[in-house]
Amino acid sequence: MGKTKNTKTAATWSLVMMGAGFAATLPFQQFGWARLLAGSFEAGLVGGLADWFAVTALFRHPLGIPIPHTALLPKNRGKLTDALVNTVENNLLHKESIASKIADIRLADLVLNSVEKGMRTPEAIAFIDILAKRIVRSLPLSELAPVITNEIKRQATEFDIGPLLEVLVRQAGEREYDQRVLDYTLEQTESWLLRADTGFMLGTLGMQAVSSLQVSGLMQFALNAFLGYLNEERMGEMIRHFLLDRVAELQDNGHPRRQAMLDGINTQLTRLATKDTVREGLNHWKNTLIDSWEGDVAVSDKLEELRGHLLDSMEDGSYVTAYILPLLDRMLIDLRKNEELLDKINSRIVAGIIGVLEANHSQIGNLVRENVNKMDNASLISLMEDKLGQDLQWIRINGALTGCLIGIALTGVRMLLE
Repeated sequence: MGKTKNTKTAATWSLVMMGAGFAATLPFQQFGWARLLAGSFEAGLVGGLADWFAVTALFRHPLGIPIPHTALLPKNRGKLTDALVNTVENNLLHKESIASKIADIRLADLVLNSVEKGMRTPEAIAFIDILAKRIVRSLPLSELAPVITNEIKRQATEFDIGPLLEVLVRQAGEREYDQRVLDYTLEQTESWLLRADTGFMLGTLGMQAVSSLQVSGLMQFALNAFLGYLNEERMGEMIRHFLLDRVAELQDNGHPRRQAMLDGINTQLTRLATKDTVREGLNHWKNTLIDSWEGDVAVSDKLEELRGHLLDSMEDGSYVTAYILPLLDRMLIDLRKNEELLDKINSRIVAGIIGVLEANHSQIGNLVRENVNKMDNASLISLMEDKLGQDLQWIRINGALTGCLIGIALTGVRMLLE
């Protein structure tokens, strides 16, 4: 503003000097040099006044006189505003130019860089902590429980128990579970045989079995003689000692009967595991149990319990730097390596911004129009004079100087012709 005022003062003084020079040379018209100076000052005064009138007429009426075609800016304010808006929208900031500049920017990389730089600041860590806790607290567990229950049922129903049986049989042989079962069974059998009442019970059963034999003739005579010799106690001891001997044989790891017994057990287990009826029966039993299971409440309780434990572990906020930030680092590294995905993200961002720009591009012109309309004529003129006044005042100065030079030339020509 100071430079404009200085230039305006210089322009005024140029007019004063031209007028003063013209007045000072008028009394000396009889001299050639005075006539030459008077003509130059006269022409400079006319040029300066003409340019002063032209410059002033742009903004206001000269000397306040409503001369036609003056005060052009206030009279044509609407046209000027429309021209300014049109220039900004269609020339300076047209959609294609802005879209082209935006498309050249790797916005996805800028976003990733900003996230990478900012996510370890105390503010970002606090925000992540608050956000994560709110997410955990707001999870609709009551709505998730039926979904999880149905998925558990579906997975369990689709699970075939047959392959599991085969694995169990194979694991039983590899880990010698069959031998442990056999040894446990033999130990229990031996303990039972050594009980005092076991001998009498075995003898009673043996005597009943022998007595029930249907024989005749000599065999009947021999059988009666045998029964007369035996009683329940003797018969029981015979059977018990026989069974204890068999148990001892089976407990001996090197005895062939033990190995034969184990081979028979494994063979039967393998047959059971591969038998279709066994598989179908176990799967049916499994599916029946699953269908009857009402797991919504149990799953919901477990989820609530899990949420409580999770919130307790999140209490001090250390999980953010320990788990979430390293996870975000790995995600960013993987994302940077995936150039195809990064290009897609960048295209989506650019497309979104361009879409917003196209939908709201007219707002740029509206903003210019609103700001111009907020100013009254005096403020607008003051703004224009502040921005353009220095150059406009130089027009006045140049007009005076140019007129002065032209005046010298014209006066000189007229003097030569005379």
